[in-house]
Amino acid sequence: MKFAIMKCPPMKKPFALLLFMICLVMSGFEAKAESQNDSIPEKTREMKMGIRFSPSLNFFDYGDLSFGQVASDYKIGAALGMVFDWKMSEYNRIRLEPYLEYQNINNNSINPDIEAITSFSNVSFGLDAIPLVLTYGGKYKGTLSFGGFAKYVLNSSQSTTLNGNPVNNFNVEINKLQYGLSFGAGAYLGKRLIEFRYYQSLNDFVNNPVVPNSINQVQLILVY
Repeated sequence: MKFAIMKCPPMKKPFALLLFMICLVMSGFEAKAESQNDSIPEKTREMKMGIRFSPSLNFFDYGDLSFGQVASDYKIGAALGMVFDWKMSEYNRIRLEPYLEYQNINNNSINPDIEAITSFSNVSFGLDAIPLVLTYGGKYKGTLSFGGFAKYVLNSSQSTTLNGNPVNNFNVEINKLQYGLSFGAGAYLGKRLIEFRYYQSLNDFVNNPVVPNSINQVQLILVY
């Protein structure tokens, strides 16, 4: 019995062999990838986003901050924004938090015969940059944070009363840019975050060459 033997052109046989080897290697990689996908758990995300809501207490600081001063001057505000939260290691995260804030401030000056109250209502765009967030725990992690903030006043209104009577055509000049440091303590509750944060402003709010002043603030940060 004779078998017919077909001769391939000299250039096509090496090419067919090379193609066969490439297909074999690719199929091996595919099988290996499938086996790894079955045995290795999916990697968790290193960055998460959330919605931030933060009621606040705002008060002036003239360098002699006391509980009596806070009790007479504080007013309530709130902010709404976003939180971008990166996991750097098991014990450290960093956050970037842009927000829009409604900020109330009250300046209560009481003298023997005159009670002068000036109130400010500000709408500001703010940005908190927190490069150091220390965490510890399992599903519920305690946190300590340190960072800085900057706010730009988009709109501001003010009113003044003397002994309860409104004063017209009296306005003070303010600095629209506020900046300073922030310190916080709280906890991650699963994917949520609750944190108390203190903001220490480093520049004057009211332009006054005689009396240094700044806005200090306490916020309750709630992130969903």
